[in-house]
Amino acid sequence: MKNIIYLCSLSIILLNSCVEGPVGDITYTTILNNSEHNIELQEFYNGAYRSSAFIDNNQSKEFKFGPGGPGDPTGAHILPLVNVDSIRIIYYEKASIWHTTDANSPVNRSLMLESSYEGGKVRDGVYEFTYTFTPEDYEEALEFGD
Repeated sequence: MKNIIYLCSLSIILLNSCVEGPVGDITYTTILNNSEHNIELQEFYNGAYRSSAFIDNNQSKEFKFGPGGPGDPTGAHILPLVNVDSIRIIYYEKASIWHTTDANSPVNRSLMLESSYEGGKVRDGVYEFTYTFTPEDYEEALEFGD
């Protein structure tokens, strides 16, 4: 009986060693802040606050999604903000505005819309995207924000 358990255990170990890591594309996303203001990105899901990320003026944040990165370990996400439905952008002590997927939003570009990102497929299984906050985004927050 011990030999059977040993052989089964060895078989499982050998089978697992033949299988590669998680399958899926890898997406690298960079968010640049060229808005001339420090910003905070507050993530929300169903109206509940999730977390924040801070990006100082002329700085960037980089995200990796897919195998080895946060989010879904079996596949890539184009957007760096996984499991959120809106983001409040706060330009410190000046203005704030919501980024959503709402087609009626006055925001021209949104962190929540793939069309607002530059980049795309680099090679099979690898994608790179960049979102850049600009002075125009800040002006839009002054005009339409809360």
